[in-house]
Amino acid sequence: MSVAKKRYYAGVDGGATKTLALCGDEAGELLGFGLGGPSNYQVVGATAAVEAVGEALEGALRQAGIERRELAFAVFALSGADLPSDFALLQKKLADKFPGLPFRLVNDCWAAFRAGTDAPYGAVSVCGTGTNAAARNRDGAQAALRSLGYECGNWGGAVDLAREALHHAFRSEEGTGPKSRLEERVLAAFGGEFSSYDELAEALRDDLSLKFRSIHLLPVIVFELASAGDAVAQDILIRMGAAAGGDCAAVIRAVGMEHEPCEVVLAGGMYAAARQLNPLLIDSFKLALHRAVPAARLRLPLFEPALGAYLLAVAEYGRPIRHGDGSPAAARLTRSYRELKLPLPGQESK
Repeated sequence: MSVAKKRYYAGVDGGATKTLALCGDEAGELLGFGLGGPSNYQVVGATAAVEAVGEALEGALRQAGIERRELAFAVFALSGADLPSDFALLQKKLADKFPGLPFRLVNDCWAAFRAGTDAPYGAVSVCGTGTNAAARNRDGAQAALRSLGYECGNWGGAVDLAREALHHAFRSEEGTGPKSRLEERVLAAFGGEFSSYDELAEALRDDLSLKFRSIHLLPVIVFELASAGDAVAQDILIRMGAAAGGDCAAVIRAVGMEHEPCEVVLAGGMYAAARQLNPLLIDSFKLALHRAVPAARLRLPLFEPALGAYLLAVAEYGRPIRHGDGSPAAARLTRSYRELKLPLPGQESK
């Protein structure tokens, strides 16, 4: 009697900061992970984005000890896959990069949703480098934000948190706004590079890379100062949480779920920071959401979104794995995920 060949699957989650890939078998045993640089093509360009996806996937395959041709299916969950034109471009680039590999391209919010819940319907709010929200109802109808930034109607995430920190630090220094400890901490965050706000202002005007550096330096300061009682920092987090909660409520309303119980997954580095440093972002999110969707239940995921992409891939051809049902597959998934020892936030490749 011939033995059935084992099937392997891969899930890749790509954002504006990093790309993470996971490989495993059809039974929930994770075998390897790989890291790559940013893969939001709207930020780094399509060529660099696909190269980062390839770097992460090949790293996961090497650790797993399997070849790409052995993959039965892969799911690429990428930020920047927002509009039909984005999907058309990325679909072609990925097909050229991985010839012969069966795959599906989805927006990264759906991997985050799957990593946070086994429910087939509900909503997800992502607050990472940027912000996004999406919802799916019992009949499979979906709605999502365009997720193209402030000018296109969306506000939130590390980019905007850094901008707010700079804005209010300058207003504190110039006397045009309330005094805040942001004035002291923001200038110091650049490691003594600038001795005054005049110097910082000139550098921000002339050096675009400084704004990108601020995305990694300043958000944590807002959370820390909020916990220390700084009212300006607290107000920034409260406003951002309220905006994200309202956006999430809007996509839930768009699919007609506002009057029924549904799970809402909170994903992304800013929510993780809120859990670790100061809860105001999540508190205000919850208040804004419950004003419109009173029966919503928040879910704080225990897994990286890349695990959700892997689970979506397994479900394509294999038996779906429910990470919260207490089954042997769920136990294997949790054990092997812990054994991979994924890097903590801040340790990833940039």
